[in-house]
Amino acid sequence: MWYDYVMWAMIGTCYGMLVGIIPIAGVTTALITVFSMGAYFMADPYLGLVFLTAIVASCASADSYTSILTGIPGASTTAACVIDGYPMAKKGQAARAMGIAITDSTFNGVVFAALTFFLLPYYGKIIVLFGRPEFLGFMTMALACVGFVASKNVFLSICAIIFGLALGMVGEDVVSNPRLTFGWEYLQSGIGMVVLLSGLFGVPELLDGFRKKLKSAAPPLEGDYWVGLKQGFSDCRRHWKDMVRGGSIGFVTGLLPGVGGAVGDFLAYGATKAAHKGKDQEVPFGEGNPVGLLGCEGANNAQKVSSMIPAVLFGIPAAPFAAMVMAICMYFGMEIGTPSLLQDLQFTNALAFGYIFGTVGVALLSIVLYKYILKILEVPFWIYATFILAVIVYANMQYTGGWEDLALLAILSAVGVVCKTYNISRPAILVSYVVAFKIDEYFWGTLQLYGYKQWKPGLSSMSDFRWFDLFNIYNHPIFIVCIIISLAIFINSVVRKDRGIDYV
Repeated sequence: MWYDYVMWAMIGTCYGMLVGIIPIAGVTTALITVFSMGAYFMADPYLGLVFLTAIVASCASADSYTSILTGIPGASTTAACVIDGYPMAKKGQAARAMGIAITDSTFNGVVFAALTFFLLPYYGKIIVLFGRPEFLGFMTMALACVGFVASKNVFLSICAIIFGLALGMVGEDVVSNPRLTFGWEYLQSGIGMVVLLSGLFGVPELLDGFRKKLKSAAPPLEGDYWVGLKQGFSDCRRHWKDMVRGGSIGFVTGLLPGVGGAVGDFLAYGATKAAHKGKDQEVPFGEGNPVGLLGCEGANNAQKVSSMIPAVLFGIPAAPFAAMVMAICMYFGMEIGTPSLLQDLQFTNALAFGYIFGTVGVALLSIVLYKYILKILEVPFWIYATFILAVIVYANMQYTGGWEDLALLAILSAVGVVCKTYNISRPAILVSYVVAFKIDEYFWGTLQLYGYKQWKPGLSSMSDFRWFDLFNIYNHPIFIVCIIISLAIFINSVVRKDRGIDYV
């Protein structure tokens, strides 16, 4: 019934808000912790989808509140909000900053969500244009984007891509032969996405919080809270162009695998500064300028929406949380990346309802429960982190219930810590892992159609090679364009002096 959807949307909103308030937890951690609830929604997977998207939307907004009030990002995607948001809070303008965050997040979240989900059923026409060569080219371009656009070290990026592809190849090949299992029967079914996400992103972030001994107390509120909120709303109304610009940048960067998130927020912040260069400012940027805050705040919410598009259309996650949504949807039996799914109006309606409900719901809760949010932030970080870590361990034991789940989680967590320490791209590993099997399938499928007389997962004699048919690939311009873009991205990353985007 409809009230079940409303109830679970409310539960998802409250839970996402709670996790979002916790420093450095983030939406990926929030989704990992609820994975064990997947069996509850098997009777009605759309109900679970509403629950998930409400968590994503509310957590995306609540992450910003932590960044503004404590100076500790709720997630890496909201780090840009700290630059001007936290100085405003320290000056006693916390209510004004919260008003900006609530207004900006709600506006960009609702607008871009409505636009995306309204058009999503029509995107199925795009997939019709994609055959095996097109999918192969698109996935190659995804690897190039995630590996080289936002990376500062080409060699480490290549290593991350190779490692991710190797992880994705574990299990069975396209003809069901075991590979890279090292004689371990547990690995014949492959490495689960949940345990990979937990190891690469969930556990390392929590351990980093323990190491830094985070204290999340917010500065005291000065002045009238409602007056401050109203002032923040007026700031957004006067500078609506900056708000729309930031959301648009977040939306576009969210479409690129591994390039959204923090990069999108900082690009939006940089664009806002550039647009106001030479103009008189209330206060300088970086010292509590409200324009700087509203310029980047909405980018996070818009990015969360657009990250859904490549995940749904092609099965390629543009962000870690999107990979988690994919994993849970596939657990529900939904065929991610297929035209039939896009024609399922119940699917798109569930996505839209959950996200918009979560966006609006967390805004209303934030306005009403502001004083309680401050109380929550006074709770020591280790209490939150210990509980979340325990839930993550429990969620990862749902595969077999044996010691193998914990052993693999420990190994991948160690890998995640090493990657975080030495700035090795974890999104590159994740995206490579997700597309590995599909690249394998589409590569041999393309050779079957355009290169070899007989399809087989391995090279045959050169006499079997059909050179003329290979050149018929020109009939697939999408493939050619994707390959050209991939090469251009790689060459640019090698020759440019300022490699990558230093958003730290």
